[in-house]
Amino acid sequence: MPRFRRLFVPLLLLGAGLVAAPQQTQPADAAVTQTVLFDKGFAGYGCYRIPAIVRTKLGTLLAFAEARRTWCGDSQEIDLVVRRSEDDGRTWSPQQIVLSGTDADPEAVATRGNPAPIVDLETGRIVLLTTMDPGTTSRPRTPYVQFSDDDGKTFSTARNIGDQIDDPTWGWYATGPVHGIQLTRGAPKGRLVAGTNYDVGGRGAGQLVYSDDHGETWHKGATDLRSDGMVPQEISVVEKVDGGIYAGARNNSAGTGNDSRAYAISNDGGETYATNYTTIPGLTTPIVQGSLLRLRATDQGAKYNRILFASPADPERRRYLTIRSSFDEGKTWQSVADGTRITSDWSGYSDMTVLDTGEIGLLYEGGTVDARDQIRFARFTETDIGHPDGAAGPTTPDVSGLGNNGILRGGTTAVTGKFGQARDLDGVDDAIQLPFAESLAVGAGDFTAMAWIKYGASTANQAIFWAYGINEFSQFWLRAEPGSSRIRGLITTNGNTAAVATTKAYNDNAWHHVALQRKAGTLSIWVDGVQAATTAAPAGSVSPGRPFKMYVGQRLDGAHHFDGSLDEVRIYRRAITPAELNSIRTANSTTVPNVVLDLPLG
Repeated sequence: MPRFRRLFVPLLLLGAGLVAAPQQTQPADAAVTQTVLFDKGFAGYGCYRIPAIVRTKLGTLLAFAEARRTWCGDSQEIDLVVRRSEDDGRTWSPQQIVLSGTDADPEAVATRGNPAPIVDLETGRIVLLTTMDPGTTSRPRTPYVQFSDDDGKTFSTARNIGDQIDDPTWGWYATGPVHGIQLTRGAPKGRLVAGTNYDVGGRGAGQLVYSDDHGETWHKGATDLRSDGMVPQEISVVEKVDGGIYAGARNNSAGTGNDSRAYAISNDGGETYATNYTTIPGLTTPIVQGSLLRLRATDQGAKYNRILFASPADPERRRYLTIRSSFDEGKTWQSVADGTRITSDWSGYSDMTVLDTGEIGLLYEGGTVDARDQIRFARFTETDIGHPDGAAGPTTPDVSGLGNNGILRGGTTAVTGKFGQARDLDGVDDAIQLPFAESLAVGAGDFTAMAWIKYGASTANQAIFWAYGINEFSQFWLRAEPGSSRIRGLITTNGNTAAVATTKAYNDNAWHHVALQRKAGTLSIWVDGVQAATTAAPAGSVSPGRPFKMYVGQRLDGAHHFDGSLDEVRIYRRAITPAELNSIRTANSTTVPNVVLDLPLG
C-alpha cells in the first residue's frame, strides 16, 4: 500500500441556511471532491458540530449536524438539522430543522443532538436516535427516537425512550454520535443496532441498544461498565462477515493517543459482549470520536473484506483526518503511514457511508483555525484510498471461476507454451501479481501450488511462487535455485519453517511440471508427476496477515525474478491426489475440484 496518501482538493462552500447558497461543484467525473455543508455563523448559529450521515434505501444522502446557537459548547440551545442530496453529494438541499426545543415548546432552550440515524432497508424507514438535555445544564440526558417514512423529507415528533434504554440512576447518557446499522446475517437479521454510553457512580459504560420491530421499541443490550480506568464512549458499530458486531469506541480515559481507541465484540446480535472493550495500540488518534464503515465483504461477493476507520491521526491534537483500513475484520489496522490523509487542517468528529456510485462519502468536522469551524462532505473512491494489491494494469484471466485474474507486471510476452500459449519473463522486472483475495488464503489447510516452467539462461535464484510473507513471517514459496542445483519449496507458520528441495535444478530449457504441496502435516515437492522430496510440516496458517501479496515469477520485495517461461499456473485449496496431479500434467485436466487459481497464461 502507498504510504500516507494525501488527497488535496478544493473545498466548495455551500450555504447552510434555509435559503440555499449557489451550488458549486467540480466536474462530475472528478475523483475526489470536498464540500462545506455547515459553516460556523451561517443561519444565525454560532457553531455546527457532531456530523452523522446515512444513505437511504432510495439512495438519498442525509447529512445531520448539531446547530449550536451561540458557540461550540456542548450544553446550550442546540437544534438538530439535516441536509439532503439526491445526486450522491454533488448538490444539497437547504438546511432544515429536524428537532428543537422541549417536548412542550419547540422554541424553548434545549440541547438536541448526538444523532444516530439508522436506515431500515426492509421498510425504507429512517430511524433517528438522539439525546436531549435542558440546555442550561448537562443533566439529565434523555434518549429519543423519531422516524422518517418519506426518505428524510420530514420526521415524526420525537418520542422519549428513556424508560427503554436509559436508567434514572445513570448520569451522562449519549446516543452515537454516528450512524447505527441493520444486521443482515444470521438469526437477528433485520435488527437495528446502535452504540450508546453512560456513566454511573464514577464509572463509564459502553452499551449497545437494539430494536427488533423497526425502531418502535428499544432494548438495552451489551454493556461493559468499567471501574479500571477504561471509559468507552461514542461507539461506532459494524457487522462482521461472521455475523458478529465490532464496536469501536473512544477511550475517554486514555493518557495518550496510543491507547485512545478501544473495541469490543458481540456475537449475539448486540445483546451481550463476547469480549469487553480493549485498547487498540496500533490505531493512533487523539481522544476523539471516530467512525467505522463496512466497504467490502467476502460473503457479499467481494474478493476481500475491508472496514474503514475515519479519525484525526495526530496522537495529541485533532488534526489530519485520515482513513485507515482493516482487511481482517478489525483484528489489525493500517498505520497512519499507510492510511489516506483527507486533510491537513484541524479535524474532529466524522461519519461515513457508501454512495450509490460505490464511492465513499465522508462527513467530518474541519477547519483551518479550529476543527469546529465547518462540517465538510468528502467524496472519493477506493482507488483514491488505495487498493490493497495495487490492482491496475493488464491482466491474464483466471479460469477457476473466482475471477482471480493475474496482473502482468513489467511487460511479459506471450510465447508457445506446454498447452497453448505461455508467458515469458525476462528475469529483470517481469512478474505476475495475484490479487488480494480471501479465496487465495490457504491458511492452515492443505494446498497444492503448481506450474509448468522452462528456463536455463540464468543461474540466479528465481521465484516461481511467493505468497503472503517474507523472512520470518508466515509464507509459502517455490523457487528455482540453479546455482545450487535444486528447486526448493518452503512454508513458515508462526516462525516455524519447513523446506524441501530437489537434487537437480531442471534448468535444461525444457518444460517441467513442478508442484509444492502441504498434506496432513507433510510438505512435499513434485516434479514431472513424481514426488522428489518430503518433510514434516509445521501446523498453523501460512497466511494469517491481511492484506497479503502473492506473486508468480518474483519474490514479494521484487527480487529473484524468474528468467524463462511459465504456463498453467494453478493453486488448489487441498492436497490433490497423485492421479489428479498426473491428469493435470498429462492432459491439462480442468475438472479437478477446489481450484482457486487457474491461469492458462494464454
